[in-house]
Amino acid sequence: MSYTCTEAAKAAGLYKETGRIEEQILKTWTASGELAEHRMAEIDYHDLVVATDQLDIMLRLENPIVQTLFARNTVLILSTIRCVNVDSASGFKGSVGAGRQLDMLMLRPQEFWNCDTSGSYRTTWQRNIPAASSYYFIQGSTDASNLTMGDNEAMIILGFIDPAEQPVVNAVQITYLSQNYNIQNLDFGIVDYQGAYPVMELMQPVIVFPKESAKINCWYYAAGTDWLQPVGLWIKMSEDLRNLMTS
Repeated sequence: MSYTCTEAAKAAGLYKETGRIEEQILKTWTASGELAEHRMAEIDYHDLVVATDQLDIMLRLENPIVQTLFARNTVLILSTIRCVNVDSASGFKGSVGAGRQLDMLMLRPQEFWNCDTSGSYRTTWQRNIPAASSYYFIQGSTDASNLTMGDNEAMIILGFIDPAEQPVVNAVQITYLSQNYNIQNLDFGIVDYQGAYPVMELMQPVIVFPKESAKINCWYYAAGTDWLQPVGLWIKMSEDLRNLMTS
């Protein structure tokens, strides 16, 4: 990695072994131009060090473009952890955490509802697209419903990858807090990925904070096998990361 999450955290003054960072407000803009505010809890700097180190370990063997995506968004990820910690209030202890202490993991299919079979979870990113049309990619337990975060969790999506030999998707639309964002390009056929799987970065990361909701719709321009995958993190309490099938 030419630029690590640790370097990004140090540059922002967040990589410190001692002391605490006081409560602050994270401000973001919605699709309608409204300013949204989220509380970032007071937290030990050491917890942010643990989170940053864990990010770099998780990313060590990843595609270099994915590594860069996370490094550029390190401060945003740490800020989101602090937003989740407002209610959990037990800090971030990562893979050695317990109870209400926070941890995070890369997004995997078993965490998401199956958009083709209502009420069941995905088992794989692989998906059959029967015909050119729009299909929901991330949704709640029923068709076209919102995916809602619990009180002590948040989801971050920075972009998408598609390792399919022939991708069949080329656009994505995000709905956040019932507001539709502008359509974004997912034309993997134009990506110069230098021998690795192609990566498309979102113009603005999707952050679904605690108690908030979102869904994602994609345009599939042809029938075929889809391998689209989100690049990002799910931040949860440790006690909610003990189910091997769906955590």
